[in-house]
Amino acid sequence: MAWYPGAERMELQPESDGQPAIVPTQLILHSIAAPWTPQRIFEYWRDSTNLESHFGLGYDGAIAQYIGTQTRADANMYANRRPDGTGAVSVETASNLQHTDPWTAAQIETLIQLGVWLHQQHGIPLRVCRTWDDPGYGYHRMFPQWSDGGTACPGDARVRQFLEAVLPGIVARAGGSGVPTPRTPPTPVPAPEATPARYQVVINRLAYGYGAHGPQVREVGEALVARGHGSHYRSGPDEDWRDADTLNYADYQRSLGYQGEDADGVPGEESLRTLLGYIPAPRVVSLAHVRAAARTDPGAGQGHTTYGDEVRIVEQALVDEGLLDPVWVDGSLGSRTVEAYAGFQRRLGYRGAEADGIPGQRSLTELGDRHGFTVTD
Repeated sequence: MAWYPGAERMELQPESDGQPAIVPTQLILHSIAAPWTPQRIFEYWRDSTNLESHFGLGYDGAIAQYIGTQTRADANMYANRRPDGTGAVSVETASNLQHTDPWTAAQIETLIQLGVWLHQQHGIPLRVCRTWDDPGYGYHRMFPQWSDGGTACPGDARVRQFLEAVLPGIVARAGGSGVPTPRTPPTPVPAPEATPARYQVVINRLAYGYGAHGPQVREVGEALVARGHGSHYRSGPDEDWRDADTLNYADYQRSLGYQGEDADGVPGEESLRTLLGYIPAPRVVSLAHVRAAARTDPGAGQGHTTYGDEVRIVEQALVDEGLLDPVWVDGSLGSRTVEAYAGFQRRLGYRGAEADGIPGQRSLTELGDRHGFTVTD
């Protein structure tokens, strides 16, 4: 496996070790339709889907690598690994929710540096891919074989930047002669006619719609499934709102009699209240309360609760981290929850007495940021 020295290494497992090898012959650029950092992109690949890219690039030019470039990643459909063993390296780049904004200057600079390294490391030729399996550099919407039925990713602004700045920059720094960029882009594959709505709304300070993240998203998804509107899920709802959530919610809206733009799959307050029976509110956990429970509950009788409602929020977050069995989400911050929290502290880099399972401000805030609750003193 090859690891780019200019990227922070955030290795995805088991994908990094378990997926087949490739000989990299292409670089394909994507927009992720979310304003995410490389860390957030890593968490998305790790926790929410079995798909991934090799790299994630933030607005500030920071880049992380999740899988070695000689191992398959799953973002490019048939370009991932061809019968002859060749494949494509993929980069997801932060963008607005409609992936219509241009790359920042910092993003362009990082893409140029990465492109030069891939040419030097793997011999990717300094040209635009002429066909879907031709070695070179490209962007996701160029060929239908690179996506599932066509895509509008990246938007027009980034296509122009690819042709006018990114690829010429790679060629110039890699010592190529001339700029092998066509005067006009290859004909893009049109986006599917029924592209789901990709915007967000905020209801009672919580976000819903494409790119929203948090327990409120999972709650909506589970309620849709319970009402028989989960046909677009492949593996069930989670805490990230994707196109499947939008399509399922649109089915639900139509079942209520909504039509046209009113049934675009993005919740309104009335339909959300009808679905759930109430409007969710942001969840709040007191650090002082949780610390008191961590010191009191383990020594008390089985099932003793000190601040049960707040502790359940923390326990569910530890379940979502894969550190606690769901059976222990009971509001009692007992020894198993303390042990699980200590595991989370070690995950953050704490060692020895600092990983004692008693929540602190930094660790609890980090857990809240990941799983949708706010921490107060």
